Amino acid sequence: MKKTTFLIVILAFNLSIAQETVGLVLDDVNEAKSGGYTLFNPLSDERVFLINNCGEVVNEWDFSTQKSVSAYILENGNLLQSNRFIADIRDWNNNVIWSINYEADLGFRIHHDIEPLPNGNFLVLVSDVYTDTEMFALGKDTSFIESSFTLERVLEIQPVGTNSANIVWEWKMIDHLVQEFDNTKPNFGVVADNPQLVHMDYDAFSSVDYVHANGMDYNDDLDQIIFSSRHLHEVYVIDHSTTTAQAATHSGGTYGKGGDILWRWGNPEVYDKGTAVDKKIGRPHDVKWVDDGVHEGKISVFSNDAYGTDVTASSIHIIEPNDANGVYSLDSGKFLPNDYFWSYDGTILTELLFETTRSGVQIMSNGNALINETGKGRLSEIDNSGNAIWVYEIPVNDGNNFDQFDIPTGNGSFKANRYPENYVGFNGVTFNNTGIIEDVNSISVNCINNLSVENTYFNTLMVYPNPTGDLLNFNFDKQIDQIEVFDLTGKIVLTKTNSKFINLEKLVNGLYLVKISVGENSEMIKIVKD
Repeated sequence: MKKTTFLIVILAFNLSIAQETVGLVLDDVNEAKSGGYTLFNPLSDERVFLINNCGEVVNEWDFSTQKSVSAYILENGNLLQSNRFIADIRDWNNNVIWSINYEADLGFRIHHDIEPLPNGNFLVLVSDVYTDTEMFALGKDTSFIESSFTLERVLEIQPVGTNSANIVWEWKMIDHLVQEFDNTKPNFGVVADNPQLVHMDYDAFSSVDYVHANGMDYNDDLDQIIFSSRHLHEVYVIDHSTTTAQAATHSGGTYGKGGDILWRWGNPEVYDKGTAVDKKIGRPHDVKWVDDGVHEGKISVFSNDAYGTDVTASSIHIIEPNDANGVYSLDSGKFLPNDYFWSYDGTILTELLFETTRSGVQIMSNGNALINETGKGRLSEIDNSGNAIWVYEIPVNDGNNFDQFDIPTGNGSFKANRYPENYVGFNGVTFNNTGIIEDVNSISVNCINNLSVENTYFNTLMVYPNPTGDLLNFNFDKQIDQIEVFDLTGKIVLTKTNSKFINLEKLVNGLYLVKISVGENSEMIKIVKD
C-alpha cells in the first residue's frame, strides 16, 4: 500500500523568496498550487527525478550511462524512458525489467518524444527520409534542390519479454500528401480543398527536415494521436483506431478517414486557408490534451515564437478544438477555433518567457500551467491570472549537483510532467524521500517545516474510513463547529455545521481536502473518495 502522509495546511501571509539560484527559488504560500509530484530528466544527466512541491526528491532513477530525453511514470508504477537509441522500463526501485536498442533490435533510431499507451505499448516518432528522385516521382516541385526530404512516421512499439519488441502499428505522412505541381500524379489536387492532407511544397523553415515533429500525446477516450510540427508551425490530430493498412489510406477507422488529418491548427497558410498574418503558433512544442480538471479535453501547446510571429518572446496556449466526440469542425474550409482559449506570455522572476527551441507546458486540474523552459532549466507554475507562484531551477548537470548559490548551466529538461497525488501509478509504492538535491535551500526548509508542523489540539481526532465511499466520520472529544470540503482547485464543495460526519455521495471520486474547525482551531486533512 502507498505510504501516505496527511499534511497540515498552514495559512501564511508571506511570500517565500530568497536568493537561492537552484532548487526551489519561489514558493508563494498565499496561492493554491497544484498538488502532486513533478518528474523531470535533465538532458545532460543520466538521472530522472521525482520531486514534491518542496523540492524534496521522493524517488530517483538513472539510465545506465545514457542520457534520457523522455520519461514517464506508467500506471503500474514503472518508469518508461528513452533517448534516440535506447528505451527501457524500470521498476520503482530502478531495476531494469525491459530494454531495447532501437537500431539493433528494430532497425531505426527515433527522435524527440515517446508516448506511453494504456495497453502497455508506446508510440515513437521516426524520421522518414526520401531522396529527391523519390519525391519528384510523387509530384514534388522539381525546383527543389536538396538531395533528401524528411517526413514523419509514428510507430507503436509493443515490449516483448525483457529485451525485444514488435512494431504493431504504423502511420506515415508520405501517404497523406497533396501537391499542385504535377497533374499526372495521384496526389495532385487543390491544396485549399484538401485540409486533411499536407501540402508537400509549402515553403517551410527547412525543406530537408520538412516537418520536424517534436511532441506527441495520446487521447484514450478518442483513440487519437496529436503531434506538433516545429517547421510547419502546426499541430496535427490523426486516428489511432485504424489498422496499419487503413492508416496508409483515406478511409477506415472510427472516424472513417483512414490516416488523413482529423484536425490541424496553428498555421492555415500551410493548406492555403490563410496568410502569414494568420499564423497562431510558431515552432511549437509539447502539444497535448488536458487530461482532467477545469480544462479537460482542451489542448495545450508551447509556442517558441510568441503568438506565431514574435521571434523575441515565447507564449503558451490553451486551445478549444470544438470537437464533438472527436469529430472536428471547419469554418469556410479552415479548422476551428479562430483564436486561442487562453494564453500567457509574461515574465517569471523578472525574466521574459523566451525559449528558441524545445520547452513545454502542462495544464493541470486546477487550471494552472506548469511551464518547462529548457534553455533555463526552469520549471514554473503559473496561475490563471498569469502569476508565477512556484519556480524550481533544476540543480543538476552531467551527474553533478550544483551547490547553492552556483549559477546553473546545462540543466535543461526536454519535458516535465506533474502527476497528481492520487495518480494510480503511486498505488503500492513507497516514496523514498532523500531530501533536496542541492546542498542547502531555505525556501525548501520553510516549505518542509510548514508541511510537517503538528497541531497537538487535534491529536485525538480520528477520521474514518479513508478512503471512503460516501460517509466520512469524525471521532473527536470536542464538538466540531464546522466541516468544509475543498476540491483541488480550492473551491468549497460541501459544508456542514455542528456534526461529526459528512456525506460525500454527491462528489465525484478523487482527492479532497477537509477542514475541521473547532472555535479558533482548525485542521486540514486529505481524504480520498472512491
